[in-house]
Amino acid sequence: MEFLQCPCNVRNNFIALTVLHSKNIVFSFKIAYFRGKFDGMQRKLIAFLICCCFLTIAKAESYPEVVFDNSLVKGSYARSTVNYSGKSWVENVQKSLLVSDTLFFTPGNALSLRYISATDGDWEVLVKYSRQKFHYRVSLDDVLSMKIFVASGHTKAEMLPSIAIQQGDNQSVSIRLADFVEDFNHSNWLSVKIPVKEFAGINIDDVISGIVLRQHQTGKSTHQLFLDQIEFLPSAYPTTSLTSPAVLTKATAYGKHIDLQWQVPLTPSIRYVKIYRSEDNKEFKAVAIRPTYMLSCLDYIPVLDKKYYYKIAWVDYNYRESPFSEVREVTPVEIGEDGLLDLIQLSNINYFVENYDINSGMYMPFRMKDKAPVSIRETGGAILSLLVGVEKGFVSKPLFMSRLKRIVGFLEKAQNNKGFFPTYFDGRKGLPIYLDGQPRYDIVATTSLIEALLVTRQYLSGDAAEENKLRGDITKLWERLDWQGIAYQSDPLVLRSAIDMVDEYVNHEPLVGINVGLNAYMLAIASTKSRLPAEAFANALEYRFERPRGMNRNSLRRLGMNAAGNVADSVQAMLQGGYPELKVEGRDSVYKVSAAADTMMYGLELPFGAFSGSLLEMYRPFNTINPDLAKLKKYDLKDILNRYTQMVKRRDNEIGVGTTNGDIWGFYQHRDTVGSFRVNPAISIASIFLEPTKAERSLKAIYNQYGESIFTEYGFRAWMDLRTDDVSDEYLAYNQSNLVVLLENARSGLIWRLYQAIPEIQSAEQRIFKK
Repeated sequence: MEFLQCPCNVRNNFIALTVLHSKNIVFSFKIAYFRGKFDGMQRKLIAFLICCCFLTIAKAESYPEVVFDNSLVKGSYARSTVNYSGKSWVENVQKSLLVSDTLFFTPGNALSLRYISATDGDWEVLVKYSRQKFHYRVSLDDVLSMKIFVASGHTKAEMLPSIAIQQGDNQSVSIRLADFVEDFNHSNWLSVKIPVKEFAGINIDDVISGIVLRQHQTGKSTHQLFLDQIEFLPSAYPTTSLTSPAVLTKATAYGKHIDLQWQVPLTPSIRYVKIYRSEDNKEFKAVAIRPTYMLSCLDYIPVLDKKYYYKIAWVDYNYRESPFSEVREVTPVEIGEDGLLDLIQLSNINYFVENYDINSGMYMPFRMKDKAPVSIRETGGAILSLLVGVEKGFVSKPLFMSRLKRIVGFLEKAQNNKGFFPTYFDGRKGLPIYLDGQPRYDIVATTSLIEALLVTRQYLSGDAAEENKLRGDITKLWERLDWQGIAYQSDPLVLRSAIDMVDEYVNHEPLVGINVGLNAYMLAIASTKSRLPAEAFANALEYRFERPRGMNRNSLRRLGMNAAGNVADSVQAMLQGGYPELKVEGRDSVYKVSAAADTMMYGLELPFGAFSGSLLEMYRPFNTINPDLAKLKKYDLKDILNRYTQMVKRRDNEIGVGTTNGDIWGFYQHRDTVGSFRVNPAISIASIFLEPTKAERSLKAIYNQYGESIFTEYGFRAWMDLRTDDVSDEYLAYNQSNLVVLLENARSGLIWRLYQAIPEIQSAEQRIFKK
């Protein structure tokens, strides 16, 4: 087993690597290595680049095929559903299986299945496929694998439940577990391996929703099983023995989180990294596992001011471990405010360091078997986050430059219309992907990306040929945007949100309101080739658009139809003669109405009425636009943001989100009083650029009370539901980038300063904002 060795005492080295494809096709590339203050991050990135190239060739992406490996919270597993009837019974909490954190196969927990299979009754349990970003489809060559521990001594093999595969509303035929258990006993974890082709009724074209366990042989006894590592594996997988010891390169304390980093060898039989912790350097306990595409782990420790010892092992597909790494010692201490903010930014930046497509350099929101989907919109957030990482020393500049060159090179050749891109591409093939089934060019997504590139162009102030060329290439992408070409012909102050690829007359929604649309207007007004008038910015705030189909006269009066511009006639004309067939563009009639809707809520005057969306959408323009400067004739945008932020906090505190702590707020999703109350940690924390004290209090409350489950090496998870004791197993790039940038703006104003220094933006802001 060979590792890539990095010369740590040399600056600006290049490492050449050749990877051999299984079909004897050789790939070679070079990786720039820069040694700086935070060399651990750079080693992580180098190892990740190597790993990505290898994983593109030999499939070793572990998580998409896993139905269950660990519950992210203790107590019960919210992604399971228990049903029973008659005299049968399954132990549950709020119709969910219990979680065992003392007996498990892979750390740190397993599912507990305690049941009675009565003659006069029935039961079934659905263990849901929880990977929210993935849509996994099985192959007939796959094997459904799981580990079980039979804890009740009287339970015989034939008393085990049956199992089926769930695909949406479809369910396969159930199969007896007993027929596939290897070496049945009551003292060890047992392996269950069922070929997928055994499940009659399975459709390989449908995605997996979960697996169903149900009552089989009846009786009066209570049985106890523990379930772990439920997954679909290929029938044939790499079996090379792991004879070399694992390599743990670093252990760094950040309060109660220990940042562990490791190197990854080019051995295809490695599937997981297993982390062990000890308090005496003698007795080590397994505390976590990570797939090999992740090169770090944040371990949460219970007590500060004492020594902890760590070691890791590689784990193969049969869960056999390699020899241990050397032990790393660390003594955590209380983390200060600046240290906590550094940790938040470091972890969120790390999300973008590790989640990208090696071919295009673009942010990759999820992995698929047959393509590498990359996001135009979120690549903009990734670029700004990495730029902050460079400035803070978390990411080396040569690696940042390497990523940028790939991105810009990809965009120069990418399909576009008037300079605007589709929302998603396949990073390998360079072709658009329509994940929502709507082929269109996305104005908002393109705005986010070009805006980030302009900030980067301003940041790269060196005279080196590499930086000069990159600045020039960014300028070409910027100048080919035709803003006048995407404005409505009937109202040239209004931008469309998209250009349809199939039918140019399809009417996509106009860009209006306080959201990322304001960034599009800023760029359109700043354009040197196809400039919009400066009043377009205020126009986007002052008006909105309504589709009045099915409305009666009272509905129209409530909307306050406005006669401004050439979009609609007066209210009186509409009420007297019905709706005139006025069109902004295309086949759909829309009416321009005043956005002003002075409303009093929770003791606050809200100029645009009630608000039910995410504050992050309202905050997004101010990743780049300094809110202190954002004053128009009628609106002080910072004041408006403050009011809506206070309104959301008061609303969430009054309704309650599963806690009595008023510092925890920020609904991600709210249906009704018995529905889902999900808190997005990024919402309250991101408000730091407006309300530093309140945001920091919220950050401390969330981190101190729920950091063990909600905060990881990638930053905060997408949401937590305090009422059902559940957290997301995914991350939202929108959250991660907003936190990185808005935290940095609150701390140093970095992105605001760079944005305002862009010559074209300077000119636009002088024309838009009053002094």
